[in-house]
Amino acid sequence: MPSITYLGPFHRRRMPDSMGEFSRAIPTTVSQAWMDKFRNHLPSTHFKIEGDEPAFDEGNDGIPDKGWKIKNIRNWLKTYDMNPKGYATKSGLLQLVDDVLNPAMAEDVIAEAEEQAEAEAATEETQGDEQ
Repeated sequence: MPSITYLGPFHRRRMPDSMGEFSRAIPTTVSQAWMDKFRNHLPSTHFKIEGDEPAFDEGNDGIPDKGWKIKNIRNWLKTYDMNPKGYATKSGLLQLVDDVLNPAMAEDVIAEAEEQAEAEAATEETQGDEQ
């Protein structure tokens, strides 16, 4: 269980969930679920956090999911020779992960896009002959 010690300038500080207070220099034990929910409300300049084990792999299967950090997803993609350049969102990187794990689906999407482009080109050629 995580333990949080308030180190700030005031004697007391209200907890982010408004259910209690932190007292300066007195450790408070919270659940891991509470910590996961309110971690971003506890700046390291005012709080000392011990025993925190943040969620990393939701399925514990080694496959990136929304619990992974962007840096870790990029490293996973590099092991599959995929190195997205520039800015990429987490959802965009997770789509690349899905493409790596399901290459047949990605090939179907590419083939479908090529067929659509050919159909549009054929339509344009037909319209050009009529004029």
